[in-house]
Amino acid sequence: MFKKLLAALPLTLALALPAAAQDSFPDHSLRIVHGFGAGGNADTVSRILAEEMSKGLGQPVVVESRPGAGGTVASGYVTKQDPDGYTMQLMVGGHAVAAALYNQLPYESVDDYTFISTLGQFPFFIAARAGEYESINALIEAAKAAPGTLKIGHSGVGSTQHLTGELLDLRTGAKFIHVPYKGGAAASTALMGGEVDVIIDTGTVIRGQAEAGVYDILAATSENRWPDSPDVPTVSETVSPGFDVVSWTAIGMPADVPDDIAERIRGEVHKALELPEVQEKIGDLGAKAGGSSGEELKALIEGQIAVWTDVIDSAGIDKR
Repeated sequence: MFKKLLAALPLTLALALPAAAQDSFPDHSLRIVHGFGAGGNADTVSRILAEEMSKGLGQPVVVESRPGAGGTVASGYVTKQDPDGYTMQLMVGGHAVAAALYNQLPYESVDDYTFISTLGQFPFFIAARAGEYESINALIEAAKAAPGTLKIGHSGVGSTQHLTGELLDLRTGAKFIHVPYKGGAAASTALMGGEVDVIIDTGTVIRGQAEAGVYDILAATSENRWPDSPDVPTVSETVSPGFDVVSWTAIGMPADVPDDIAERIRGEVHKALELPEVQEKIGDLGAKAGGSSGEELKALIEGQIAVWTDVIDSAGIDKR
């Protein structure tokens, strides 16, 4: 009898190991890596999420910034990490733009990831100096009447804001000059100083000046009116039916993370997003909090890569 028990012991231990490994995850700190500077929206969202996830996971979740090349430095780093569930990436809409804009990246934008969930979505807004244009219709009419004279300021060549402006050209037949700046704040300053006629950027960049009466917000880029700006018409309902640009933040991990660990992380992300205080904090950044499945996030990214590839090709933007 004793010999039979000894013979069965290795098999018993082997069967128990996966369950024990699963039960022990996580047994040390995790991290959320993002590709932007400290204090920006990506950093803020990462810290909001990290604080809540650490409670459910029972381990610290630290935030690590690896800025550079529009987030691609962070992506290249994360995709080379072990798929053990301890490294996450705060992804933004620029992830899809980079896939369309760069001829070669040090990672595969879809295949090198285990996609976890969206965190939030947000539109861009088109703003002009107060009193310059009574509506987005008036702006487009002026641009068509004098092609190549009105200037749109944006936060850099190849940014989602830039490509949204190019898409506006393609969809409406207007011909704007697209002027890049080093970030949304610089573009906003240029608008106030009269260097450009309009800017396209997030609510966090535009809303303060609009509330102060310095800017008029002419339109939102989402197909439907945005919940926190119900009085702002959309591009779709005015000058370009079907126009829909909504950017996003999300969580991804290196490819081949075990399904049970990915589900654990996804569950903690969704739990955090259900908290009213988290929804409020994300709302303060101009976004609407909301989770998804990994497959839904993958489909979103693949769809946006296709859209931005078409815009870049149609607008004749040089790939990098």
